[in-house]
Amino acid sequence: MPEFTRDGLSFHYETRGDPTAPAVVLLHGFTSDLRAWHEHMEVLGRDYFAVALDMRGHGASAAPEDLALYAIEEYAADVRALLDHLELEVCALVGCSFGGMVAAQFAVTWPERLAALVLSDASPAYASDRYDEAFRARERGIDANDEVVRKMGTAELGKRAAANVSDPFLAAALRKRYSRMSREGFIGAAHTRRSRPDLIPQLREKLTMPVLLCTGDKDPVRCAFEVMAEELPTARAVTFRDTGHGVPMLKPEPFLKVLYAFFEAVEDDQPVAGRSTV
Repeated sequence: MPEFTRDGLSFHYETRGDPTAPAVVLLHGFTSDLRAWHEHMEVLGRDYFAVALDMRGHGASAAPEDLALYAIEEYAADVRALLDHLELEVCALVGCSFGGMVAAQFAVTWPERLAALVLSDASPAYASDRYDEAFRARERGIDANDEVVRKMGTAELGKRAAANVSDPFLAAALRKRYSRMSREGFIGAAHTRRSRPDLIPQLREKLTMPVLLCTGDKDPVRCAFEVMAEELPTARAVTFRDTGHGVPMLKPEPFLKVLYAFFEAVEDDQPVAGRSTV
């Protein structure tokens, strides 16, 4: 189990492929871990050096008790420490949902470390008057879940989340997913989501690298995708039909096809701008 340390905290990661190939770093969503990327890692590892990280508070990485150690800047610095540990000067950074929030923070802080940026199901700010009610309702639900975890722990949240899932296998997987995450990790990551800075004013100036934006047409976070697409006219913006939140996991094959096409354009130094639906 490969690990690195930063400020006394240990972080778990996995790799696939040739370390001399172009690096693609993958960041998972809230309450998930790097296992969400296993299917993508196997494919990407054929052509790239694929790296997936368990972010702080998730998976096998450290989940400190001190809430002050949870901030979006700390998550981004963890990614930088991973790149330094692997001696990677630049990479393509791919973030899904919460991972996309971290990836966006990394991109505005250290844009010189990125050859390309992929933000799927992500938002550049916790709150904005440009967001719609579907986005706000989802955030209220996450805040309510935070209260459940504070009072009764992550296992109880897993039981509640699985209560309306009819497939016993999927219900068990959902309960296990939440129970794997510590109370401190959940509360810390939830705090990070709420307290992160508004990056919208910085997007156009800082995100000068090639950018791919992805969303599902049924994702309540889709309005944030639209905000980023407006702020980044040179980005490639792709909407996936009949898809909710979590495009890479819900539609792995179409997502990888879109990702490879984007990488090919970047590698050929071709413009990536455009909007499409797949």
